[in-house]
Amino acid sequence: MNRRFIPRSYQFGPYIQLFLILMLSSFCHTLRGQVDVLRVNWPQFIAKQDLHWNEVPKEWKEAPFVGNGLMGSMLFQTAPNQLTIQIGRQDVQDHRMQSGKEATDRVLPDQSRLPIGYFTLNTVGEIKACDLRLNLWDAEISGTLSTDRGEIDLTALVHSDANLLLVEARAGQGEEAFTYEWHPEEAFCPRVKGKRAGGKSYMDAYSPSPLPIQEMSGDVNLTVQSLLSDGQTATAWIVRERANTKTLYASVGHSFPGATARDEALAVVEALSNKSLEELQKTHRVWWHAFYPKSFVSLPDQRMQSFFWIQHYKMACATKGGSSLADNQGPWLQPTGWPALWWNLNVQLAYSHMLPANHEALSVGLLNTLVKHQDNLVKNVPEHMRADSMAINTVSGQDLLSPMGDPNDPKQKPLATGNFTWAMHNCYMQYRYTMDEDMLRDKIYPLLTKAINYYRHFMIEGEDGRIHLPITNSPEYANVGDCNYDLSLLQWGCQALIDSAQTLGIDDPLVPVWQDILERLVDYPQNETGYMIGAGKSYDDSHRHYSHLLMFYPLAILDLDNPEIRALAKQSLLHWQSKPERLAGYSYTGSSSMFSLLGDGEMAEQRMQDFFADKILPNTFYAEGSPVIETPPAAARSIEDMLIQSWGDTIRVFPSIPLKWQELAFADLRTEGAFLVSASRKGGKTSFIAIKSLAGAPCRIQTSIVGKLEVFGVDAGQVKQLGDGLVELDLKKGEQVILANASYARKVGIHTIQEVPSEFYADWKWGKLEDTSSVKK
Repeated sequence: MNRRFIPRSYQFGPYIQLFLILMLSSFCHTLRGQVDVLRVNWPQFIAKQDLHWNEVPKEWKEAPFVGNGLMGSMLFQTAPNQLTIQIGRQDVQDHRMQSGKEATDRVLPDQSRLPIGYFTLNTVGEIKACDLRLNLWDAEISGTLSTDRGEIDLTALVHSDANLLLVEARAGQGEEAFTYEWHPEEAFCPRVKGKRAGGKSYMDAYSPSPLPIQEMSGDVNLTVQSLLSDGQTATAWIVRERANTKTLYASVGHSFPGATARDEALAVVEALSNKSLEELQKTHRVWWHAFYPKSFVSLPDQRMQSFFWIQHYKMACATKGGSSLADNQGPWLQPTGWPALWWNLNVQLAYSHMLPANHEALSVGLLNTLVKHQDNLVKNVPEHMRADSMAINTVSGQDLLSPMGDPNDPKQKPLATGNFTWAMHNCYMQYRYTMDEDMLRDKIYPLLTKAINYYRHFMIEGEDGRIHLPITNSPEYANVGDCNYDLSLLQWGCQALIDSAQTLGIDDPLVPVWQDILERLVDYPQNETGYMIGAGKSYDDSHRHYSHLLMFYPLAILDLDNPEIRALAKQSLLHWQSKPERLAGYSYTGSSSMFSLLGDGEMAEQRMQDFFADKILPNTFYAEGSPVIETPPAAARSIEDMLIQSWGDTIRVFPSIPLKWQELAFADLRTEGAFLVSASRKGGKTSFIAIKSLAGAPCRIQTSIVGKLEVFGVDAGQVKQLGDGLVELDLKKGEQVILANASYARKVGIHTIQEVPSEFYADWKWGKLEDTSSVKK
């Protein structure tokens, strides 16, 4: 610590000296680690974000939900005396393309997610009321069902370390005779059952799998579903009874190739069904209690704050373990037209908020899945491209089979050729947020190279000497040459590869090729309204996707410090939003993030409030015709973008805060360069920022601190103040610095992050509550 901060009174008497030594020791202790900067009672804080029900949920969009990254369940009433307990597993899908036993190139329905079945808790009387809570801290549903005959107390969870659904119900007088009942469902594509995409002829071409078979193994019930081409799904379950308590233990297995799912599900139930709820809760909660403290965010808007933390929980339910990808449904499959992975926006948005939230262990599942199935990514491209290229079409199953064509083939309908490269942007951010060079070298660099090679096969050199693209698809809008969706991704990908080769010290012969592409790539088509869809195609009709603005967000490759480019980006954003007719939930969240990149906190916050008012469901899920998972996590990312950004070469703290948010706090949010950043805002001003380096990378930070800075924790020579709150830091791996507003530092002398008061929507509870009179802005 710099000696100038040691008070002169240190010279006085031994008692004063002792007092000051103790105070100084305490202060230094505060600076040494993140634990001392953050002061939060985690169980109490997370409890404030819980979802509540005093009105019985009647459908999935109102229901409490649990999951463990593979299996999931929702609970809601479907008949007067029935509570449905859904059971789903994220990797249960058909494998008709992958098996090679059928000549098909139809991703849907032939690689579709498949339903499994559901349980019902059959009450004696009619269900009239409830008092339920989704306890986020423990990842459990608990509470009471009230019928006209009595009450049932219940607890439900999907175990964090085992594919086990556990529901324990204890009956009061009058409900002792309640039962559980299993309802197996046919493994039939939900899209076909809903008569979507082609009507009767489409259904006629779809052959169903055999009906499921029910059997017993000792006292364990089994339903075994063989799939038409290959593979198996099996559900095992048993009910243990004691006194008036009945506990359901259930597990789902899935296998491809082969038929081992039965043994998998049976083994889980046999191993765990003799353990009590209390025993299983103890082991279940260990993971969840370690999960939440990875980062901290406290907002003055309780509705937004609780929503933010619920998305952490939801995506952990969908991604923990990384053994499957969070598709459009997550582990909670519903009747849907979207029973698969969508790669023209959905996957990328679903995985967008976990890295800034310091949950890199959850988001890495996307990269690992691409690596695992890279052979199928090669198979997706035409045969003459397979030596050096990879791609993925718009829809796939968990195995990533999704054939693409050659845009230069006149017989090929236009393709969304940028999907795989966009997914690789998520993966490259996995490197940027961790600075893991082994990951970059062994996984990201080879895959990104092949994504860009795919473009090289159909790029066109025009008569103007510029590099152009043939007609491709701007997702859900138009087929157009020089499509901005693809131009953005091609530009980003070439620059990322050049930077990666330099970082890794690779003398790659393709570097001059990528440089040439960057130098000669045609400019983004634009007109008086801003960026166009592509050459000759302006943005004329309302459109939910922001594909034509990908260079603005999330790629963030525009130089927004350039006044002309900034004005063009803003004009493009305003023009897109000026046509609201077909804007969707992610149109709101995407526009919020773009306003944040422009530093417009008022509009960034307003678009989030519009999203909550118009689009979000009571349990924070979302639907566009059918349920889809990507938009709420994208909204969580938009909240993060208001708090911290790290695009380009600069970390920006509180870059886009509305004036009414006078107090804010966050801790251990992660940025590019692998920094953990904590910050406090009081009275509308940034009071201090703590930055910890995890990799020793260069650090440039726009502090948002007005006036003189005080520096704690490192030598003064490691800090270069450039003016207007811009600072360059030379931090070694593991070092932490605190930058404080000088008047705050002298006045307070200690730096802590803690919960801020709720000023807006202070009584808000997600879930379903009959009495909402206390919920106010």
